[in-house]
Amino acid sequence: MDSLWVSNTLLPTLITAAVLLLILWPTRHSGKRLLQNWGLAEPTEPQAAEAVRYLRQRRLLYVLLFVVIPLLTGLVWPPGADDRPPGNILVPLLAGMLIAELIATLRPVSGVRVASLDRRGWRDLVPRWAVVVTAVLAGWALVLVGLGLAAQPWAQRYAAAIPPDGKLSGNGWSAEIDPVVRTQFLHPDGWLTLGGIAACLIVVTVVVFLAVRRPATNDAEVDRALRTRTARVAVAIGFLWLAGLVNDAQNRLTFLAGTGRGVYRLPQPPGWLTESLHHVVEIAGFVLLIGALVCWMFLAMPSRKSLARAA
Repeated sequence: MDSLWVSNTLLPTLITAAVLLLILWPTRHSGKRLLQNWGLAEPTEPQAAEAVRYLRQRRLLYVLLFVVIPLLTGLVWPPGADDRPPGNILVPLLAGMLIAELIATLRPVSGVRVASLDRRGWRDLVPRWAVVVTAVLAGWALVLVGLGLAAQPWAQRYAAAIPPDGKLSGNGWSAEIDPVVRTQFLHPDGWLTLGGIAACLIVVTVVVFLAVRRPATNDAEVDRALRTRTARVAVAIGFLWLAGLVNDAQNRLTFLAGTGRGVYRLPQPPGWLTESLHHVVEIAGFVLLIGALVCWMFLAMPSRKSLARAA
């Protein structure tokens, strides 16, 4: 095992994980507060204990995946690798949170369960506006990825015209291009972003489906609160994950438009890849990011009044 990797990557990651566990470790007080935030006015001690167990399962998985996912990413794409995608570091962490919700929701519930006579659907757990927000974020990410992939044939020609050493010259003119730029032109990350969009939508859908179908606990009141919390937090994490993917796709377009323009004797970008498009994409990305953060707060950290209105 590389001692440098241990000292620079593994040890700081394990220390961070230990600190996160200390901060996130649930207590009876946090269990009661969770139930109160999600609609239970006066939780009893046994109900608070159920909430603590619910939080403990998820937070252990959060920390575990926070450790594992960056380590795996670093093994696939070591720092400084030429083909390392320039993606947002928050995206794999948000993916880990959502996967943790999925794994914890799959946990079987022991004991006697009394079935509810009320027919439950996803609309009972997730408001319709949250579905609209998810669709808007996913749709805009797909548009940006499509534009990036549409520009890829030009990017291939651009990279092919750059010598391996990156040096261009002729008729008293010379320029030098970083070889990493050539590699990044050759390796589009749009397909990875597309996979992230699909994975996000699938995991969110599955978690909401499981929250509807599978009991969280045997206590009916606690079960209702925890089902709602599971579904809404999963969708809210999906907001941020999709916003991160929007940012990744936007960065790809910005890179292509800004790096590949105006270099003498190299193929120029397509006519539609203009500075105006770049500005529109940046403004839309900023608006969507702020919107995703606001929607995440409303959905994942609700007030009791908002839950009462939703009910």
